[in-house]
Amino acid sequence: MKAFPHLVEMHKENAAKGLVIITVSVDSPEEPDMVARANKFLQAKKPPFRHLLLDEPNEILNKKLGFAIPPCYFVFDRQGKWVRFRGVDFPEPEKMYAEMDRLILKMLGEK
Repeated sequence: MKAFPHLVEMHKENAAKGLVIITVSVDSPEEPDMVARANKFLQAKKPPFRHLLLDEPNEILNKKLGFAIPPCYFVFDRQGKWVRFRGVDFPEPEKMYAEMDRLILKMLGEK
């Protein structure tokens, strides 16, 4: 499973139930080639959700968000409680995505 296409599919299947997906790029604006590459990817994929560029030094990202390298996903419930999924915590990415999907579907069923 590729993560980005799966996010697009999850959005299509669950947006009407309240799922909101926002992608955040952590490519440094000081590296315009990396930002351009991310933008080119997004323009080609045309996903149906919002995309942001986080303009913070990596040290701040590591300290505030608790991750050093992508992928990292934050899943928020309707009350603002969140669960973090980091690729480094899952030796098999498929297990991370399956657990994340399970949690998302559970949260969407809650009011």
